[in-house]
Amino acid sequence: MSLLLLGKKDPPVIKALHRYKREVFNEGELSVREKELIAAAISATLKCDKCLEFHGDAALEAGATKKQLMEAFEVAMYLVGPSAVIWSDLIDHYIEDEE
Repeated sequence: MSLLLLGKKDPPVIKALHRYKREVFNEGELSVREKELIAAAISATLKCDKCLEFHGDAALEAGATKKQLMEAFEVAMYLVGPSAVIWSDLIDHYIEDEE
């Protein structure tokens, strides 16, 4: 089920999910940048393209560098194995230098 369909079928649930996300990703002991790096690494281990794209972009917008994303992906790879980072070309997008 997509979040869009969930929002149409059960708006209170999707609204609660969005409130929860806003609360979790507030600046706290961890910066928004650090939280988005964690989320990007977890997205890689979950093999979720939509999650990876959302949190990879959010990490860059929050000031993360491509080198920091690469290190976050390397941590994911260490814990899960190479399959954490070889499943999607999106990962290449987040670690390749701009030309």
